[in-house]
Amino acid sequence: EGFIRLLFGYLVADLLTLVCRAQEKAGQQLGSFVVLSGGNHSSLGEQLDPSEPPPTPDFCRGYFDVMGQWDPPFNCSSGEFIFCCGTCGFRFCCKFKKTRLDQSTCTNYETPLWMNTGKPPSRIDDPLHDPTRDKTNLIVYIICGVVAVMVLVGIFTKLGLEKAHRPQREHMS
Repeated sequence: EGFIRLLFGYLVADLLTLVCRAQEKAGQQLGSFVVLSGGNHSSLGEQLDPSEPPPTPDFCRGYFDVMGQWDPPFNCSSGEFIFCCGTCGFRFCCKFKKTRLDQSTCTNYETPLWMNTGKPPSRIDDPLHDPTRDKTNLIVYIICGVVAVMVLVGIFTKLGLEKAHRPQREHMS
């Protein structure tokens, strides 16, 4: 189930990467969408006022995505892609201010509750871990010892039987 979620997240990320790359090429068709770019954005309601200073690049905060993985923060300062867009669970850089994500409304900055499954297993250098109470090696030693004793008993039994069945020789001096 975790692998399927990871695969689904990868496919969604790959699709959004394709969409972002398609925005760079004017008039490229992507499925049923026609992506336009390279113009003055007047058709999209992005009127650039020459008296306004150019917008500063956004900073996308780090967040936990829908898979529960931590995605680190990043700056949107690659060419025209200067706004932090997307959803609270998947963020990317885009170039239209009207699609900007209001990051203050997102609540996925802390570890999700469903990931808190309990106490992790104790580490070997943990003072609570007592290696003398670990009995797995003792069981292996006991089994190997019993097998070795059985092999020795078999060898000596065979030698004893061979000696007993040999014809007796008389000692001549």
